[in-house]
Amino acid sequence: MIERKPGTPNPDGRYVLYWMQINRRLHFNYALEYAASRANELEKPLLILEAVRAEYPWGSERTHHFLLEGMAEHQHELARRGVTYYPFLEDQPGHGKGLLRLLAGKSCLVVSDEYPAYIIPEHNAAFAKQSQVPFYTVDSNGILPLNLTDKAPSSAFNFRRILQNNFVRFFSEPPVPDPLDNLKVATPAVIPTSALQTYPHAGWRLVDRNCFINRLPLDHNIGKLDIGGTRSAGLQRMKEFVHHELNYYAERRSHPDEDGTSRLSPWLHFGKISAHEVVSEVFERMPAGWSFRQLEDCKGKRNGFFRADESVEGFLDELITWRETGFHFCHHRPDYDQYEALPEWAKQTLHDHLPDERDYIYSYEELASAQTHDELWNAAQNQLRREGRIHNYMRMLWGKKVLEWTPDPQTALQYLIDLNNWYAIDGRDPNSYSGIFWIFGRFDRAWGPERPIFGKVRYMTSNSARNKVRLKSYLEKYQ
Repeated sequence: MIERKPGTPNPDGRYVLYWMQINRRLHFNYALEYAASRANELEKPLLILEAVRAEYPWGSERTHHFLLEGMAEHQHELARRGVTYYPFLEDQPGHGKGLLRLLAGKSCLVVSDEYPAYIIPEHNAAFAKQSQVPFYTVDSNGILPLNLTDKAPSSAFNFRRILQNNFVRFFSEPPVPDPLDNLKVATPAVIPTSALQTYPHAGWRLVDRNCFINRLPLDHNIGKLDIGGTRSAGLQRMKEFVHHELNYYAERRSHPDEDGTSRLSPWLHFGKISAHEVVSEVFERMPAGWSFRQLEDCKGKRNGFFRADESVEGFLDELITWRETGFHFCHHRPDYDQYEALPEWAKQTLHDHLPDERDYIYSYEELASAQTHDELWNAAQNQLRREGRIHNYMRMLWGKKVLEWTPDPQTALQYLIDLNNWYAIDGRDPNSYSGIFWIFGRFDRAWGPERPIFGKVRYMTSNSARNKVRLKSYLEKYQ
């Protein structure tokens, strides 16, 4: 918990306010758990505010639909349980300005989500300056808390050592499954009339989402997905993967034809499901007598820590090590999305090869519309446009080619950030920035032989991809 605005709770407050920003779930949520505990301590009702702006960076129909589907689920669930929920949807940019301050002014204190990327750090810093009541943010992002590390990890290997030394301690203190289960005050929170008049409940906007979203200043060329933005959809996908597909993860994950990845990132990004519960679901399928309290000391090595088969070890390393390496990097480096945040060796070698001739130069528009000479790259971009994701192996190749086909690495970086954050449903996430910046050398090492354009940065080609992974069905589907 971070005390962003210290002080004594407002004695005249009507409720404790939980401002739900990014971890948009009612279960396994440390922030909601803390808000509920403070409401019980003060014997006040709990008010949950969940709002979505009409316009935000990389805002599209795709993202908006995903968010609103989850809000509709929350509205139904919280009405059933008698917990006061305030869903607010801007219908024009700026129409929601002042809502948080108004609600906070009638509260005892405010609790929100600690998150190290996108617009959340700016929101929290701005509100901390203006709040008249105590304001706390709580980290509910992963297994290891962000404040455990004292600097940005330089590699997954280094972070893995920290993880292995601390996993048992922090996994032994999981968030409670249902923070709302034991609220002492059952009466509804009294929302200021002025708030309801000026900032009406989402109401019909959540019911008739298509009609509402069509009126907003979003990118309407990036359409909704059919995967479902609800927690229930995320849980269904989690169970399908863990109980029916995880056994084949090691064998299938790298082959686009197999599509053997977990595909959980959309629900993890928006906090619909928790990393704790995904890991717990995996642990439940472990053999009798196995315990997470008896793990191996692997000194940072990837395999063997969980004393499990190759598929389980590989998946948990992706879910915990690689995902949280990105979160901790962003936490310690506010410039996580800037070219200057690359390792010095990477910047130097890319600078040394700036004069190198590029065989192809593509504009952003050509890339966005998948109009290149390379059918593998076009297939990857088409998958991103249609499904809001790229198969993990193809994503690496996708990024490397953009570095090769743009005038300079700074332009390549901006193109990749925009392509990813516009089209990927899990874009704008610390893990997304890890994947993009890995293209340029973050969390990697210098490679040889030195190559044109790339220098010592890891090199990939479409021809090598054809030789390494199965692509026939993938190309047929996405060309």
